[in-house]
Formats: sequence, C-alpha cells, structure tokens
Amino acid sequence: MKKATAQDAEILLKYLNAMNTPQMADSMKWLTSEFSAKNYKEFTTKYPMGSDGLGHVSRVLGSFELAGVLVSHGVLNENLYFDISPIGFMWETFEKIIPGWQKEAGPALWENAVWLAARHKKWEKDVWKPNLAWKLNPDESSGARKSR
Repeated sequence: MKKATAQDAEILLKYLNAMNTPQMADSMKWLTSEFSAKNYKEFTTKYPMGSDGLGHVSRVLGSFELAGVLVSHGVLNENLYFDISPIGFMWETFEKIIPGWQKEAGPALWENAVWLAARHKKWEKDVWKPNLAWKLNPDESSGARKSR
C-alpha cells in the first residue's frame, strides 16, 4: 500500500473543498432521502432532462467521475480518498441506472466513476479492515494507532 504523503493530503483537501458546496450537500441529501429508480427507464421517466433529480444525480456522479480520473492517473491517493468517500454506500443507487444510460449515451459516459466504484470494491476486499486495522503497521500489536 502506497503511504500517503502531505502532498497527497493537500490534493485530497483541494478536491474536497471543490466538492463542498451547498448544491452538493443538497444533492447528497436528495439522493439518500428521495431518489428511487429500479432501472434506467424508470430513472428517465421520473427524472427527465432538465429536472432537479437529474441534476442531483449528475452532480454526485460528476464528483465520482472526477475522483476516478484523479485516482486512475495517480494524482489522488486512493487510500486517502476511499477512507472518506461515500462511494461505497452510494454506488448501489447508481449501478441500477448507469448501464442503460451508457447504452443510450455511449460507454464513455461515467466510465471513470464506474472504474472508481469497481476499484473501491477491490480496495474494500483487499485493503480495508475493521477498526482501522488496515492503517496499522504489521508490528503494532496493541491495536492502537501509531502516534507521531
């Protein structure tokens, strides 16, 4: 696992600052409380072009798309990003609609977000451990984080 640097933290903070807008907060709240669509067809019926719902979905997917670009190019440390990202619990919302959306608009649509979600699943399986254990050095047996 690549150890995060101060520069990695700075890049993550810049990304988070750019995403920390009232509109993004509204979109996240809307997605977790109001969004419902079983598939792309239902999604387009409920949230047509120009609707607030489509705007909310596009805003959040856009943030994952940007993160996917940055992580895949090695600019954003994936361990730092995945440690705070909501993609793990939010992706279930999107994976029902993206295949139909890509079929209609082309495979490039949201491809970095899709890649990021797949990468996150692998990270959860291979890296993440409960109780912050994945962050500890192997020689730390006390179960506490190393203080600096």
